[in-house]
Amino acid sequence: MASQFEGFEKKDKNETRISYLVETKKDQNPCFPQAPFEILSKYQSQLKRLTPQKSKEPIVPQTTNGTLTFPSNPVVSAEFIMKLARMRLHEDCSSNSINPLKFQSGISEENLKDMELASNLLMAAENFSIEQFDRAEKLLNQCVLFASPCDSPLRRVVTYFTEALRERMDRESGRIDLERKIVDVEEHALMFKSVSLSCEQKLPLSQISQFTGMQAILDSVASTRKIHLIDFGIRSGSHLIILMQGLASRNDCPVELLKITAVGTSKIWLEKTGKTLSSFAESLKLPFLFKTVISQLSDLKEGFFEVEAEEMVAVFLFLKLCGILAWPNRIESFIGFVKKLNPCVIVVVEMEVNTNTPIFIDRFYEAIFLASTICDLLDTCLKGDSMFRNIVEETYFREMILRTIAEEGEEKIHRFAKIDFWREFFARFDLVEAELSALSLYQANLVLKTSPCWSSATIEM
Repeated sequence: MASQFEGFEKKDKNETRISYLVETKKDQNPCFPQAPFEILSKYQSQLKRLTPQKSKEPIVPQTTNGTLTFPSNPVVSAEFIMKLARMRLHEDCSSNSINPLKFQSGISEENLKDMELASNLLMAAENFSIEQFDRAEKLLNQCVLFASPCDSPLRRVVTYFTEALRERMDRESGRIDLERKIVDVEEHALMFKSVSLSCEQKLPLSQISQFTGMQAILDSVASTRKIHLIDFGIRSGSHLIILMQGLASRNDCPVELLKITAVGTSKIWLEKTGKTLSSFAESLKLPFLFKTVISQLSDLKEGFFEVEAEEMVAVFLFLKLCGILAWPNRIESFIGFVKKLNPCVIVVVEMEVNTNTPIFIDRFYEAIFLASTICDLLDTCLKGDSMFRNIVEETYFREMILRTIAEEGEEKIHRFAKIDFWREFFARFDLVEAELSALSLYQANLVLKTSPCWSSATIEM
């Protein structure tokens, strides 16, 4: 899974710096992972010899005269099978049936069944997009027979998308209550806090975004004694441990105060996180103040944030803009609000995929390839922790797919966009792009070396 890292830098008094980060590919401490800089110190001698890892070319299915070619001794991922199924579908777009597959090299019977399952789902989506609802319904019935949320990554993906597409069809036909209760992700995160923390430690997405994001902030406040971080995506707060350790180790410019203002909708979650961070700051002898703002992003007011004249403000946005991207007025108002706080740096973490297109079938394909990759990743990184994986998928993943596929118009909640969109969007607010530091990229590569299961991840500028 590829990762991309970008940034925005302050050039004059009227311009705000953003560091922009796009994410891609035994019993542990229940509070926080091992000290992040201890991980880096293990590889300190390698820093000078390391260079950012080159992007690996994705495996692309090849077809010649209707024959699909597999790589030798392939590990057939859900994403790979989905791409093959789409190629197969497009080759047969002139008919309503799918022709038998031919392969140049051998493929297991299990993979052939997965191919049939994926093909049925994609054909159902294509039929739905042209309002052939009866045909779509029949194909979805076939998917229900063979897919399972407790099976392989491919079959889990098919299960979630079948549910979402069925709900969308029921909405179109008026057979479903449009007032379906939306899952509150923060409430679920509170219920499964230990699971969330464990997953953060085991997924390269979380670890790399934490290290590079916090390093971008450390670089921006290197000569500042009073720092005010406004965090709109605090989650467990484990990423802030990295920041606090970095600030506590500064000798040339000791920190007089680190103030963190956490914004969210769960008072209990924020207060628990604040107590843990305060205790950690005390152990580091780091002057620390933690404040909370209980509010939706759309209801924020300047008076909520106590910004002192001598403080340097930094902003952290972890998967927050995707929640308001579907409403242009809301996201423009929010970014305008953030800019008024006059931050020296903003770190943005978002998925690099376009699910904000108004064309349903384009959005469906973007979403299903992303979902297939994520399920492959969860299966690899959480191997042996099926309970954790199930909770993550049921709590976050399933709901994300429902919101992307089943909802439309004003109901849209979660949407992602690619970096070109964000560059154009931020430019309208005079927010200027800057690269992450070389140290951030070195650290990201070092983090990848801490787990064998992350070996297939790549990092790109």
